Amino acid sequence: MDIAVFGGGRSPEHDISVRSARMVLANLDRQRFRVWPVFLDQAGMFWPHRKPLQAGEEWEPGNRSTAHGPLRAGTAIDWLVEVARVRMVFPALHGPYGEDGRLQGMLEIGDVPFVGSDCLASALAMNKQRTRQILQQSGIRVADAYVPEAPLASCDVEVEWRSLVEQVGSPAFCKAECSGSSRGVARVASQKELQTFVDANKRTFHRWFAESLVAGEELTVPVLGNRDGALRALPPIGIYPRFADHFDERAKYEKGACDEICPPPGWTQERIAQVQHIALQCHRALGCDGMSRTDMIFAADGPVVLEVNTIPGMTDASLLPKAAQTAGIAIPQLLNMLVDYALDRWNVDAPRACVAPGVRRPQAAASGQARATTSANVVDA
Repeated sequence: MDIAVFGGGRSPEHDISVRSARMVLANLDRQRFRVWPVFLDQAGMFWPHRKPLQAGEEWEPGNRSTAHGPLRAGTAIDWLVEVARVRMVFPALHGPYGEDGRLQGMLEIGDVPFVGSDCLASALAMNKQRTRQILQQSGIRVADAYVPEAPLASCDVEVEWRSLVEQVGSPAFCKAECSGSSRGVARVASQKELQTFVDANKRTFHRWFAESLVAGEELTVPVLGNRDGALRALPPIGIYPRFADHFDERAKYEKGACDEICPPPGWTQERIAQVQHIALQCHRALGCDGMSRTDMIFAADGPVVLEVNTIPGMTDASLLPKAAQTAGIAIPQLLNMLVDYALDRWNVDAPRACVAPGVRRPQAAASGQARATTSANVVDA
């Protein structure tokens, strides 16, 4: 089966997406797939590889001697389907224009199957404020928030600072409404720091909000599976930055800047099951398919959800692969599972991967039903 892997894109997370795409390209099963790299540049143009990438071949994003382009999005999709005979897209894209539903909607219009959540779920999860609203309606606890009426570009910092402190206190976490990988997020403890946040983000992002600081242990819980089938909650990962007071971009991607321990040290099975259950609730509430990763703080009075990611990072430092490996799922096997979930969701007739002993193959379930399971790393939905 021919599969295209998209990497790069227009978002501020372009470089991280390229790293994720490299990991996916290096680990997709060449016995199963012919793999076509597709580089999305920061101007929004597509550069599909002229031929499938061979096992061991290094991908050079944007290399004009090996890529066909630049192509506009629709032309690129037509070329991939009609010339390369691609039957599936694996988006290794993060942030706006890749993870926020716009790409997913385009593929859905063209009836091109893809890995991960659909247009609606992707858009909802990418919008942090909409995510908060849906989770609250589902009875899931989130942090208190101040939501200003004015967008970033017309923000009166003095007025907003007074309102922010009154509603959520100081310090607080200011967040661009649609962003990821710690971009557009800042811990703010003064009017001057709020001004810095606004100046840094007003040309890139539109709306923003502020959440109260929640003291506790930061963690993340990945989930695998389609919303209408059995879901697998992977072990939680405790996140302990060494040089920052929260999990910022440096802590995420700089080697040695953060300790990520799976599962968190000293946790009981009851506490692990509690956060896994919440992650499953979030996955279902937003209608996610294939994969998600829910970030939380375990406060003194219980877990508080921060956000849900529909295309978690796939770099060598990323948390989803780390949790999967702890659960006994190697990266090539994880990628096979994600493609199989997509094949099931799209009802595509293609050979499925061999599944290692003790790992359940994804199966479709009747709407509203959850399948029983015996795996220690699976939490019944």
